[in-house]
Amino acid sequence: MKPCLAISVFLLLLTASTIAGLDSLLSTRQRAQLDVDRALQLTLRQCDADRIGADTIRVYRSHISIEAVRDTAYLTVTVGDEERLRHPALQAKTGLSLSRLWLLSDQRASGILAALAALWLAGSLWWMRRKGESLFASARLGALSYDEHRHRFLAHGREVHFTPMQQSLMELFWQAPEHLLMQQDICDRLWPKKPDASATLYTLIRRLKPTLEEMAGVHVECDRGRSYQLKDKP
Repeated sequence: MKPCLAISVFLLLLTASTIAGLDSLLSTRQRAQLDVDRALQLTLRQCDADRIGADTIRVYRSHISIEAVRDTAYLTVTVGDEERLRHPALQAKTGLSLSRLWLLSDQRASGILAALAALWLAGSLWWMRRKGESLFASARLGALSYDEHRHRFLAHGREVHFTPMQQSLMELFWQAPEHLLMQQDICDRLWPKKPDASATLYTLIRRLKPTLEEMAGVHVECDRGRSYQLKDKP
């Protein structure tokens, strides 16, 4: 399984879970608002709109069908301006907090999708661990990839074991554009105190080549005296 596929499926499931949860939340808020609006209309038919008292609130709440909303619903008086005539108007409010809305909403679909996302991620990590791969592996060169999280190189799902100096050189190659390094830059980075490390670098490259070619199908192309570059083995 490719890391990009595992991450894409996980993000897709997580996004679907979030959308489902928000959709249910908004639907519940709309349903609650419609309920209190209907209760207000029924209340205005029974009570005097100019006098709002305890009886008005009691009648208003009695018409609310959603039990959880009855304890939080309230009425407000607003003043509008229409053709320079100011007049009071009643508005129904649910009084529901976000947490209450969440508890009232049906989050089963969101929960199932979130659980699937978690299971997929756990299964993907287990599978890649078994195969020696990682979600953090970078782009491939031949069969070679680099796990930035664990600082290791992989080929065909298995770790490629380099010596410490080979590891340092490979990390330099991997970070360089087009995996191309100038000879002098390598010497300055790996042996900063050595006046001329070209022979040491040549030996290091010579010993590194067979490992890369046999295990990962990667060739070290040499422009002697100038640069080295990692390429797919022809």
